[in-house]
Amino acid sequence: MIYYNMKTLILNSANVVSGSNNTIFKYQFPNGGYNFKDDFIAVQEVSLYFSAFNLTISYTNNVFSYIWIDGTTNVVTIPDGYYSIKTMNDYLQFIMIANTHYLVDAAGDYVYLLEILVNEPQYAVQLNEYLISVALAATNTWVLPVGATWVLPVLPILPYFVIPNSNFKSIIGFEAGQYPSGAIAGVPPAQVQTPAFAVSQSQLSSTAPQITPYSSFLMYCSLVNNKAVIPSQLIFSFTPSDVLFGGLSSYQVSELAWIKVEDGQYNEFTCEFRDQLGQLVKFQDPNTLITLVLKNKYEVM
Repeated sequence: MIYYNMKTLILNSANVVSGSNNTIFKYQFPNGGYNFKDDFIAVQEVSLYFSAFNLTISYTNNVFSYIWIDGTTNVVTIPDGYYSIKTMNDYLQFIMIANTHYLVDAAGDYVYLLEILVNEPQYAVQLNEYLISVALAATNTWVLPVGATWVLPVLPILPYFVIPNSNFKSIIGFEAGQYPSGAIAGVPPAQVQTPAFAVSQSQLSSTAPQITPYSSFLMYCSLVNNKAVIPSQLIFSFTPSDVLFGGLSSYQVSELAWIKVEDGQYNEFTCEFRDQLGQLVKFQDPNTLITLVLKNKYEVM
């Protein structure tokens, strides 16, 4: 059996390129560089913390709106971060509190007329819109919060979700549009809604929610140029499965996949991470370990 005299290269947080969102790592060769001729490279291990946000401005998936009882449209812009459906709903409630778009019950608890929930049995996201009127508020002993500028409608009215034609619709599995379907016509003092609803409404997502916009991560290396594949610098891919946000992911390769290094003199090279579509990702935690191994086809032990 032939054993190749492999060389090991280590990249870690000290190799992170400043301003690269912790996704580009640069390795500088000592002694003025290294000459590659008939060399091959492979990934032996990648360890990193799963710290990529799922809702960001760059993914265009962090904005939606709602239409309130008074006919006003209110934009909800979720700050860049990693969110579950529950924490997205929490942020919606935060915005509704800031807009005084809620009621207060006899115990002093807040009552919300819009909800984004997980429907686990249906593998879906559920949108809920609740009716409100003077009579419904009186029956439940609900009152307007201090500072509210809207008034309770005489006839039952419910608020609407507005899902934009952006990547946010993939996150929750809904097509772009208003939910429930229809349009608000007339604002106070008319107190009329078209279509009129007799009961509160719920809708289930029409496609499976994709709570993260990435299904896997790709690792590129500037040393390689594999013309047989796209992208040509792809050297490794992995899926962050069964790892909670903030958890450590470690991927050890049992059988090395050798890729030819472009012949030439190199002073440095870079490795970078992208998502399955080739888009740049942003890792919040720079603590990453990349172990690469090199061999030359003529070197044996």
